[in-house]
Amino acid sequence: YSALEPDAAAESAQVAKRVYELSSFLVDVLGVSDVGARFEHRVTYHDGCHSRRELKNSEAALRLLKSVRGLEYVELPAIEECCGFGGLFSVKFDALSVSMGESKCRNVESTGVEVLVSGDSSCLMHIGGIMARSKGPAPVRAMHLAEVLASH
Repeated sequence: YSALEPDAAAESAQVAKRVYELSSFLVDVLGVSDVGARFEHRVTYHDGCHSRRELKNSEAALRLLKSVRGLEYVELPAIEECCGFGGLFSVKFDALSVSMGESKCRNVESTGVEVLVSGDSSCLMHIGGIMARSKGPAPVRAMHLAEVLASH
């Protein structure tokens, strides 16, 4: 922040205290793990780097998913591996980004699921885009966690 905005850091800190990631808010703040959703599909979960490394809320999202009626959860191989789309990485290192995304897609496809779920829209856009252009088996649908939790 510049000297022209001396209160910006303090104001930002105050706002940050009131902002939560969806799964963390539901599970850790409200104490809810079952939102009454029904989603009859075989699903795997991509744990985005920001959620896993910075927010450390991976368990909240998985608790929510595993409480969805009709949902069959399949563990994603190498779930801890990045999909290659974080920040400017995908722009500065596009070939590496695509290579990492393709590796993630192979792991997703190896599970035999119908749907890939994540709480990270950027990851979903990257992985979903690669899968949609794939010449392989029918593409796996990419969905945000909120979409699954809103299903009935």
